[in-house]
Amino acid sequence: MLTRSFNKQFRYVIPVLLIVYLITFLSLLAAILASTMKGISLDTLTKDPTQITNSPFYFGAFSNIGIMFWSGSVALCFFVAYRLSFVRSMSFQYLFMLLSGLVSLMLGIDDLFQVHEYVSPHYFSIPKNAVFLTYANIILIYLLYFRKLILNTDYIVLALAFIFMGLAAISKIFPLPIPKDTFLEDALKLFGIVSWFFYYFRTSNQMISASEH
Repeated sequence: MLTRSFNKQFRYVIPVLLIVYLITFLSLLAAILASTMKGISLDTLTKDPTQITNSPFYFGAFSNIGIMFWSGSVALCFFVAYRLSFVRSMSFQYLFMLLSGLVSLMLGIDDLFQVHEYVSPHYFSIPKNAVFLTYANIILIYLLYFRKLILNTDYIVLALAFIFMGLAAISKIFPLPIPKDTFLEDALKLFGIVSWFFYYFRTSNQMISASEH
């Protein structure tokens, strides 16, 4: 029994694990190449930011919490998409969860690396408004394409996510005349990210339940 279990693991788990290890290895190799070509210390790419900057452990705590919720949304969507890929009658739901995971990943990466605010204008000479508009168009197409499906879910929570993140963007453009007004922007954005996660958590549960009936 133990031998069969080991053989089953070796047959199904090892190939997937090799792919995961290959992706990890290529990521590390890219870091080494960047370090060699750009003269960037490897520690800068691999260490925790608080260690590099000698900052206290709570440095950027709520920003990190937001990234955790983005990551949770991505993991949920991709996992449910994987589960639904085996249910032929739910191919549209599978596509919805897959693309939801990709949209969450896009927004999470942008938040983590400040792509539209810093990376695109400073490293690629692409105006941040152009990147922001691209994101907006992608999300609009996503919402229009899946509108009927979304309306059958807890869409109020998704709407709240957009409202909070929209208010965060507005507070950045029109800062309030109060000390430390960036706190309001960050707080609103966190509410938006948490609402985004909660929506996909609820939707994932609904999709899994529907696939089992």
